[in-house]
Amino acid sequence: MREERGFEWELRGGKKFLRFLNCKISDVGMNQPDRPLSLPYLNRRIVAARGEAGLTQEELARRMGFKDRQTLAAIEAGQRRVGVEELVSLMGATGKDMEYFTDPFRLVGEAGFSYRACGTSDVAVDDFEQRVGGWLALWRYLGTKRGETPGVLRSRLALNEKSTYEEAQEAGEQVARDLELGPVPAERLEAAMEDELKILVLAVDTPDGVSGAAVQLASGDAILTSRNDPAGRRSFDLAHELFHVLTWESLPPERVDRENPSGTKAKRTEQLADNFAGALLMPAERLGQRWGARPEGMSEGEWMEATARHFRVSVPALFWRMVALGYWQKKEQESLLGKVSAPDKVTKPAWFSRRYLERVVWGIEQGEVSLRRMLAILGMDLEEFREHCEAHGIRVSIGI
Repeated sequence: MREERGFEWELRGGKKFLRFLNCKISDVGMNQPDRPLSLPYLNRRIVAARGEAGLTQEELARRMGFKDRQTLAAIEAGQRRVGVEELVSLMGATGKDMEYFTDPFRLVGEAGFSYRACGTSDVAVDDFEQRVGGWLALWRYLGTKRGETPGVLRSRLALNEKSTYEEAQEAGEQVARDLELGPVPAERLEAAMEDELKILVLAVDTPDGVSGAAVQLASGDAILTSRNDPAGRRSFDLAHELFHVLTWESLPPERVDRENPSGTKAKRTEQLADNFAGALLMPAERLGQRWGARPEGMSEGEWMEATARHFRVSVPALFWRMVALGYWQKKEQESLLGKVSAPDKVTKPAWFSRRYLERVVWGIEQGEVSLRRMLAILGMDLEEFREHCEAHGIRVSIGI
């Protein structure tokens, strides 16, 4: 499979043909100017390009030479395909290059992103989003080639902006029971999310200040956690982002979910997410049992450290869960947390996930994506890729 960039017109037998670069010509029909193009997601990318160019449907339709706005409206709604020459006109009208509309290894106007961040610049978030888009587009592309398309049914929580914190906690505990997470939910949460909820979970290096991200995508939702955070923090962020995935329509999250949001609605959504995550990871009954059975002479600080380790959460997360259950009060935060001496240790997990890298290796071995393109998307060299695969127990016998 040849991979090039750009396009050029050719004359063959007096007819004009577009020489396409970056996709199999037979896949999209670019060698036949009168034939509608078969490009997945093109309609959404046109909507995105028009929005970025600041054009109305009427303005873009006029620039493309359409007689009325309805033609463009049908294209954007996915009811009409675009021809080759129309695509070229579209590029000129929006100022976008060919790859913006045709590259299968990027996401354009197709996904919703929400980042859990503190002090991270918008530029850093935008750059990270481009990288994430490439990772998820590669996952989607290879899944389609492999015949592993996601189901149309998605799990959702029956919560909305009027829901109480207690209802969010009940939902968290119910999810833990439904997924059969066991006495220490954090131990099985990631596997259950992938196996039962079909959510892709990836451990990656995030920009400074970004601890997690949730992505809503028609081809499958995804959650990313930071490899640089302690295990307890990663567990809580995973459960927190799960809340966003399960309530995306009823409680749409902010694109950049600041840890101390200023807006009333955004703040409440984050508090609901925190209550859900705390209850999912620390079931009230089991937490109460540990509190009632604490050894005589054990200080509160020692109990917090031991219990946080047991549930695979951070000490602050444990404190706020105890407050929610009525064991402690908010005003005790400084005095109780001050009794904790041992900081959480950081043990970095392997990059991405076993499931993700297995699919990527399959794609390379089957010739569905070139090794060079894959490495460029993942942002690593071959040796690093091999190391990450080996860390997940995946054997790699490929080379450039």
